[in-house]
Amino acid sequence: MLLIVLSTTIGNSQVTNYFKEGSRWVYSSWESSEPGQQTVHRSEEQFIIHGDTVISGVPYAKLYSTVHHMLDVFHSWPPHTETIHTYDSIGPSFIRYDTLINKVFYLPSIDSTERLIYDFNLQVGDTTPLQSINLETTVVRSIDTVSVFGISVRRFFITDVSQNMPESLNYILEGIGGSNGLISSTPETYPLGGGVYTTLLSCFQNQDSTYLVFDIDCPFIDFISDIKQISDKHVVTIYPNPTHDIVIMNISDDLLHGTYTLFDCTGRVTQSFKLTEINTLIRLDTAGLYFWEVKDKNNLIQTGIIISQ
Repeated sequence: MLLIVLSTTIGNSQVTNYFKEGSRWVYSSWESSEPGQQTVHRSEEQFIIHGDTVISGVPYAKLYSTVHHMLDVFHSWPPHTETIHTYDSIGPSFIRYDTLINKVFYLPSIDSTERLIYDFNLQVGDTTPLQSINLETTVVRSIDTVSVFGISVRRFFITDVSQNMPESLNYILEGIGGSNGLISSTPETYPLGGGVYTTLLSCFQNQDSTYLVFDIDCPFIDFISDIKQISDKHVVTIYPNPTHDIVIMNISDDLLHGTYTLFDCTGRVTQSFKLTEINTLIRLDTAGLYFWEVKDKNNLIQTGIIISQ
């Protein structure tokens, strides 16, 4: 896969800006447990940058988040585990990378105040702008380099100010962001009990290039708006996703004569029609981020996201 690099100067000067259109982060989180704990929460969170805007004269990229929550419930008799799935979709919030000072700022909403979340000029011993809820004071303990898309970028290992050795999975990648969350930080620790969360970066994707932290696929997380309305008889699958211009929608028999609607990132309806076939070819004329929904007799069955590159 080929990545066109706009800037390759590494160090304290300008680095490649990945906080823009075409970037996607996927994080996995889990809760620590202890004997007798009846529920454990896990999640996968996906961040996508699509579109840009200007707020009070300052340019921002639009950031969208989709979270797949999994609650594992342990039943004593008969012994089995039940997993409850729920989904959240948030956005847009706003993010910007100031290439002149190598810092990243985050704006949760239009009427909020932006905050500094990354400073790629940090040195060993410096306090990170994005502090962790698991550590008293998060500092840079060591710095090395790692290859991302064939480019050497600095990796800032973080730990608590009282610890001498950082954990190998807790770090910030120059120009990309944190391994323990994009807009928050939940690093790996050694919990003494249950209820302590850890977040790790699974993968980072920019255009057609993917950086895998672990030897697993980089999942794309579709958003289901109300999981209680989903049953074995109501199934919608869209593939390939991401795509270049065409996707195929596969539906179960029960959804024949349901209604499919496609929205662009501004909420404008770009397509809407009755579903009359099990497999429907859908053309996307313009690259971008799209949201879709399927309704049956005015009941919202499923929603999701399509990325057309």
